[in-house]
Amino acid sequence: MRKPVPAGQQTGRVGQLLFVAQQAAQALAIERLEPLGLSPRAWGVLSTLAESGPLTQIELATTMSIDRTAMVYLIDELEAQTLVERVRSPQDRRAFLIHLTPSGRRAQRKAATALAGAADTLLTPLDAAERRHLVDLLAKVAAHWQQVSASQQNPGTSQTRPTAPSSKAPGGQRTAVSTPAPQRLGRSNTNANRLTLRDR
Repeated sequence: MRKPVPAGQQTGRVGQLLFVAQQAAQALAIERLEPLGLSPRAWGVLSTLAESGPLTQIELATTMSIDRTAMVYLIDELEAQTLVERVRSPQDRRAFLIHLTPSGRRAQRKAATALAGAADTLLTPLDAAERRHLVDLLAKVAAHWQQVSASQQNPGTSQTRPTAPSSKAPGGQRTAVSTPAPQRLGRSNTNANRLTLRDR
């Protein structure tokens, strides 16, 4: 009979286990997104806008833990593909809000369907209850570090407009998991790979 791993050793393996899972998730996401002409980061933008509505580039960068300069280039690429558009904010004429276009919404829905299959593959060893529990825990960790990143990028502010990732989608059928792998808080150059999990 296999002996249980001591708690201390389990904690020490967290980084390794998360890295392995993140690598597998990213490979599956790329495999499913490439035929649609999207990168994991591009999918992250489309998915975030679909969930949160129009956001500024700064809000998007904070929510996805991506460097602000990198976000500018990413929005430029998506705008060239007519998936998003910059619209001047009615509240602040100096700022622009990033909106999904009709083409962007269609691309987001297609990608969500493709990534649902990828998530099922990733979590093959887990049953429905284990999947829900995993999602809840990951959402809690992600929300904490998004808040830390936001506070570092905006010193003196306690709240930001983007909301923490939800572990439950309408209807309880699907759950979106954001899997950023921050290298350094406040200046992250990570992909936001989002896989949609379905209970089996």
